Amino acid sequence: MAGMWQQHEVWDGTYTLDDLANAHEMLAVKAENERRANEAGREERQ
Repeated sequence: MAGMWQQHEVWDGTYTLDDLANAHEMLAVKAENERRANEAGREERQ
């Protein structure tokens, strides 16, 4: 997951599937925030 951890860490118990789901949500929020920032930057330049 984008350098957050290695796959084996999910399977060896270092992280749980809930942690993995949280990471997916965090990445989705990060992507949306970046999209909004880019959109705001484009509007500002116009």
